[in-house]
Amino acid sequence: MSFYELILVMHDITRWLVLVVGIYAVVRAFVGWLGKKPWVKADNSTGVSFASILDIQFLLGLVLFFVSPITTAGLRNFAGAMGNAVSRFFLVEHTLMMVVAIVLAHIGRAQSKKATSDLSKHRRAALWFLASFVLVLAAIPWERLFN
Repeated sequence: MSFYELILVMHDITRWLVLVVGIYAVVRAFVGWLGKKPWVKADNSTGVSFASILDIQFLLGLVLFFVSPITTAGLRNFAGAMGNAVSRFFLVEHTLMMVVAIVLAHIGRAQSKKATSDLSKHRRAALWFLASFVLVLAAIPWERLFN
C-alpha cells in the first residue's frame, strides 16, 4: 500500500467518524435547545469532539491534497483542471466547502462557550453545528462511495 493509499483510507474512515459525531453534536444541541435542558459537560465535550474530528480530517485532507494524483495533476495545469468536473471538485469545491465547514464548527464551539444562558449555548451550538454539518454533507463525494 502506497503512502497515498494509506492516507486516502484514513481519510475515508475518518469521514464516517465526522458523520457520526456530527449527527450526534447536531442532535444533542437541538435536543438541549428545544428541550430547554441545562448545558452540561457532555454538551461541551460533544462540541469539542466535533471540531476536533473535523480538524483531524482536515489534516488528512491537506496531505491528500499534495499527494493525490487528481490534485497534483490539477495543480500542474490549474486552468485545464477547472474544465474538468472531478478535478475542479477536489481542487476547489470540496476543499473550500470543508474549510468553511470547519470554521463554522469552531465558531459554534466558541459561540456556545461565550453564551451566558444554557438555552443560548444550545441554540448557538445547534445552528452553527447544523450549518457546518450541511456543508460537510454537500462536500462529500458521494458518487465515489457507491462506485
